[in-house]
Amino acid sequence: MNTSNLAKAAAIAVVLGVAVLSACANSSLSAGGDGPPVDTSGPSFTGADAANPTPTASDAGMCNAYECPAPYATCPGTSGLCTTDLSRDVDHCGSCDVQCPNPPPRIRQKLHASFVCAQSRCQMLCTVGFGDCNGYVEDGCEKSLDADPANCGACGNACGAGVLCWKGACGCPPGYTACGDQCVKLSDDDSNCGACGHVCDPDNAHSEVKSWPCGVDVYPPNVGFNCASSSCGLHCSSGYADCNKDTCRDGCETVLASDPENCGSCGNKCAADQVCDQGRCICDATQTRCGFDCVDLQSDPLNCGACGNACPGRVDPMSGRGSPTCVLGRCSYSCAPGFADCDHRIENGCEVDLMTDPLHCGACGAQCDLAGGQPCAAGHCLTKPCDAGVVF
Repeated sequence: MNTSNLAKAAAIAVVLGVAVLSACANSSLSAGGDGPPVDTSGPSFTGADAANPTPTASDAGMCNAYECPAPYATCPGTSGLCTTDLSRDVDHCGSCDVQCPNPPPRIRQKLHASFVCAQSRCQMLCTVGFGDCNGYVEDGCEKSLDADPANCGACGNACGAGVLCWKGACGCPPGYTACGDQCVKLSDDDSNCGACGHVCDPDNAHSEVKSWPCGVDVYPPNVGFNCASSSCGLHCSSGYADCNKDTCRDGCETVLASDPENCGSCGNKCAADQVCDQGRCICDATQTRCGFDCVDLQSDPLNCGACGNACPGRVDPMSGRGSPTCVLGRCSYSCAPGFADCDHRIENGCEVDLMTDPLHCGACGAQCDLAGGQPCAAGHCLTKPCDAGVVF
């Protein structure tokens, strides 16, 4: 696969995340009555009282239609009419029951690839950092674009002679040295301390440690024979520090990443309303310290108005239908575009898909012609131009 094909593969993720309903609406979909259109500009809450429960079937010479508009279909085993998008459904790609390959996880891991349906065709999508540089689907995405000097960052992008490929770029970044096939910091790398290949081996501690402050072969807590300042010796383990200067009693007792009294370095004390996170004192003027976190009480649904005040409601991040929200310190519930809470039961969240539900097509209570089997597509009851001779 060449570079342009890689770009195409990368674009698949965008295709998968975008509903391709607008083309259908332009050709064969129109509003199926007086029900309000769906606002897809952002997360919203749609209540049942916002809907017109009895939309008319015809409007400006349009009559009810009962056939699915492309690329939608009613496939076996699916719920509802015209709910399958043949342009991106991996179980019905291009037509019903045409499945894209779905190898087991260990095979996908070996191939560094997964298979998706995009533009009604099954396509291979490479794992980030890998590429299909030979164009053969059989061996998947066979090249590591992060480490292959012949395909560094992209297929065909070769580094110069003797230059390694490190994290998708030719050569080592400033402060790093090339040791074999990797870039390292000689100042603190236990396997390359001060020079490539110089290993800080505890078995060599007797010959390299000039003095043992707590007795020969005594290692206080969080102290080891490791690399610091480009030399092997007795040092605090990574992320720890001896801030109380009592090494033999409690070793390197301080965790610099989370200790508010020694945040990032000994003696760096965070303010009373701050926390130490990854070695940094955080909590700005708009945030409040709740336990070990900095939160905005005006917008945090887990701490809405006060620490620990979690907003009720179903949290379903996998479906993307909706979630509890906190607005100006008060709990609410927000539905994602195209979904609604038509039964006003917060425990089941935004249970209705306004794009496909003929009972709630575009708005709560807006019904299509259920007896005739009129589908709901793109939030509209399906219509078409009326046949000649139809009188309204």
